[in-house]
Amino acid sequence: MTPDISPNDVRTEALNFLSNGVYVLTAATADATHAATVTWVSQVSFQPALLMVALRRNSHLAQAVRKAHRFAINIMANDQQELAARFFAHQTGPTEAIPGHEWPFRMTLGKCPLLTEAMAWLECKMVAEAPSPGDHALLLGEVTGAGVRRQASPMILRDTPWTYGGITD
Repeated sequence: MTPDISPNDVRTEALNFLSNGVYVLTAATADATHAATVTWVSQVSFQPALLMVALRRNSHLAQAVRKAHRFAINIMANDQQELAARFFAHQTGPTEAIPGHEWPFRMTLGKCPLLTEAMAWLECKMVAEAPSPGDHALLLGEVTGAGVRRQASPMILRDTPWTYGGITD
């Protein structure tokens, strides 16, 4: 999760002050469930309710979201660092569960996997990929479902031992 960041670049320090949450993004293609921890997520519209997620442009996760046309943002609570860390590397498995993980998923009627241990979730239908000259794809999803399983403070990247952001060489 921590890329090589130039420690002397003040832009990196300033960019790391942006408030980013910690989420597990999930998507299901016809033959596999995909899950990975992400941090660059933001609401970008009220009507319709739209989220933007930035994923490495050619990553397996971005390709899975493009193929599935659906994804879920599973919102991690501040006490779920162990759960979030399990998905630092993109995980892929059979459609109903990811092998080797005791963290169960449930599939929505819209064929979107939800991490049942997450404190809250947002299910999205991918509606666009915004043009981006950067190294991350900007995927827009319309919120089609949501749920809150428990009240807690969300995990904020700055409050963890991890970083993701800044300037890389």
